[in-house]
Amino acid sequence: MNAEKKRRITIMQVIPIVGIIMSAAFVYLGVYKYGFWDEFKGPKPGFFPTLIALLMLGSSVLALILSFKEKAPTWTLEHWILPLSVLALLGTTFIIGLLPSLALFVLLWLRVFEKCSWKTTLTVFAVIAFIVVGAFVLWLGVPFPKGIILTMLSN
Repeated sequence: MNAEKKRRITIMQVIPIVGIIMSAAFVYLGVYKYGFWDEFKGPKPGFFPTLIALLMLGSSVLALILSFKEKAPTWTLEHWILPLSVLALLGTTFIIGLLPSLALFVLLWLRVFEKCSWKTTLTVFAVIAFIVVGAFVLWLGVPFPKGIILTMLSN
């Protein structure tokens, strides 16, 4: 069989397929489990997640179609920095909590990878911390995960 006619599914197709499956699940949950719209009260809890999932579904289908026209990527170490950083963020969140993990992530990313000055790094960090703590912790009362260490210290 000719190599050009033989099609293989690569990572370029797997990621959009996973996106299609995830978004379809969220559309289903948003409409049938949480409810989409009440004719008297308006939007129900599933309204916003369903809209986002529909956008994700459309972009995943488009990405799948376009993936057959793209050339296969090369995977150098530079390409793995962000995914490995996200895995490190998840691991540190489990240990020290989400807010301290995000603080470390922002500081390290700006200083080490973006090579920002300390002045810029600390200014951006202060603005982000002010927004996150002010809006999410104080105003909205979002209960961020504490992690093992912060849970032990708070008991």
